[in-house]
Amino acid sequence: MTAVHVYMALFGLLVVEGMGVPGIPFEPVFLAAGYLIERGEMNFWGAVTVGSAGNLLGNLIGYWLGARPGRGLIERFLHRGWGPDGLATTRDWLGRYGAAVIILARWFGPIRTPAILAAGVLGMNPGIYALYSALGAFTWTLAWQYASWKGAHYLLGWWQLYRRYATWWMDALLILVLLAITAGSIYYCWRRRMEGNGKK
Repeated sequence: MTAVHVYMALFGLLVVEGMGVPGIPFEPVFLAAGYLIERGEMNFWGAVTVGSAGNLLGNLIGYWLGARPGRGLIERFLHRGWGPDGLATTRDWLGRYGAAVIILARWFGPIRTPAILAAGVLGMNPGIYALYSALGAFTWTLAWQYASWKGAHYLLGWWQLYRRYATWWMDALLILVLLAITAGSIYYCWRRRMEGNGKK
């Protein structure tokens, strides 16, 4: 995997994520970029710029879909999810706190998709939306990329220290711990899903 591949993946995934598509696994590509930045194969500000541009483009596509071809479908989706007064409440939020709603929505998954789609449906000024989305995309991408870079820095330092003193039994113990964490995570998700199905 080269820096060019990571730049392309970063841009592409953040376009899709920026459109408001839920469940996009963007974290691994940030971590991959952080690893290559730490190794000197990628530029930090280059990664932030590419990621911000992709995320902003996705935001603008999401806005356009809400304002143009997908308006009727998205209105029904928002109406069903938020109830009869949902769009009216959102219109009021965007009118009063437009900047805060659009910027902060980047940081909170549950409101990110509705905020992106509702801005287009409710006819928020496209220039203002683009400005606020650019600020949100930049700050969000900057924070994620910086955390991933520093995380890679400390992880690589720990790994080098570990390899210096590791023995076969330490490797076996590490593998067992990772398997236990994975199994525990799968079990936890399964239990949550079963409990959710039981409440329906």
